[in-house]
Amino acid sequence: MTAVQEVIAAERAAPEQRRGGWLPAGYLSVPMLVLVLLVLVPMFILFLISVGMEVGRGTSVWSLDAYASILTDPLYRKVAITTIVIATSAMLIQLVIGVPLAYVMAFKSGRFEVPLLLGLVVLDELNPVVRVYAWRMLLGRNGIINKFLESIGVIDQPIDALLFNQGTVIVVLSTGWITYTVIPLYAAMKAIDPTLFQAAADLGAGWWTMTRRILLPLAAPGIFVAVLLVYIPLFTDFATPTLVGGTSGYMLGQAVNDLILQQGDLARGAALSNLLLLASGVVAAIAFRLARINKLEA
Repeated sequence: MTAVQEVIAAERAAPEQRRGGWLPAGYLSVPMLVLVLLVLVPMFILFLISVGMEVGRGTSVWSLDAYASILTDPLYRKVAITTIVIATSAMLIQLVIGVPLAYVMAFKSGRFEVPLLLGLVVLDELNPVVRVYAWRMLLGRNGIINKFLESIGVIDQPIDALLFNQGTVIVVLSTGWITYTVIPLYAAMKAIDPTLFQAAADLGAGWWTMTRRILLPLAAPGIFVAVLLVYIPLFTDFATPTLVGGTSGYMLGQAVNDLILQQGDLARGAALSNLLLLASGVVAAIAFRLARINKLEA
């Protein structure tokens, strides 16, 4: 091919290349626009509310008083500690249950694999508020457990400690979010070659060694996704602690709800929401680092 022919061919190919370069941008423009309108714009408005424009002397003044009030108030520090304890405990319980369950579903369930998976999905279809009220019927003073224990003579009067405490909130949150923990773990484990476990067993590795050196490192992406889907929302849940937590199970999600809807303090409510968003980002970054999505290390 001569130099002239090469130039002509390049000129003809240039429009096709330009169209090919613009095509991905065109496809991405719509979801990016939706993301900006429905996520970033509300976040920006929330930030503006949190810094609250104080009108004085005819000018608008930005103020960080709402953030200072939240961060320096010992009440919110106590609520934050309670929230971290409850959310972390619930997340750990779900991982302790979810990892073995996902392993059984992925490698040991055989023809029951699909029914187990569908059972988890159906379990999550029940309205969350209905599930919480079901726990109240089970654990309440006049609930099923107290009535059963009274009927067999174990107790003379109902046990009030079964409800409205931190332990109850942890249990209800753990059962309510277990589906979102197990399914990402299951999906990650399905990508693991089962022969790895057989080879490790042939080399004399025990179950703990295989779990620590093979299962958990290779299932790390699933753990990362589970943390994003479950651990972060646990911080902002307000329905569960409101219905079964009592005063000892008061969490930050309830604090935001009370500040905005009950006290009408939009600035501090927005500030606390932004602080929760920042904490969620930190948790996501830590989870991403531990999971080593880009470079897994055994």
